[in-house]
Amino acid sequence: MALAYSQQPADVSITCVQGDELSIGLNCHQSLTGYTLTALVYEEVLASSSAQMGSSGTYAVGTTKATFNLAATSLSAGTIAISLTETQTAALSTSGNYRWYFRWQDTAGYTQTVLAGTFTVVIP
Repeated sequence: MALAYSQQPADVSITCVQGDELSIGLNCHQSLTGYTLTALVYEEVLASSSAQMGSSGTYAVGTTKATFNLAATSLSAGTIAISLTETQTAALSTSGNYRWYFRWQDTAGYTQTVLAGTFTVVIP
């Protein structure tokens, strides 16, 4: 019997209007006291082409395009807000190939990407 284990972030896609503020409330359902929290938008880039093998290639994290501001609503309850300013979303292209992620590092140094997905910017 084959066993498998997969630890992947929840897939959460975000779409925002270019030049608008964006704020998202998160409830992590556990205490985040003492954790290091990171959330950012990055450009997805083609790391290697595998056309000769019949696949579309491998993608990787490219340049960070925006770093979310993090505000603790209640770290002990695991509630926070992540946000981008008008200036940050205005700097993102509507034709960009963006992704985003939210990750934490616990007090023992264990890092986990909890949420990730596509990040799309549209015009008003």
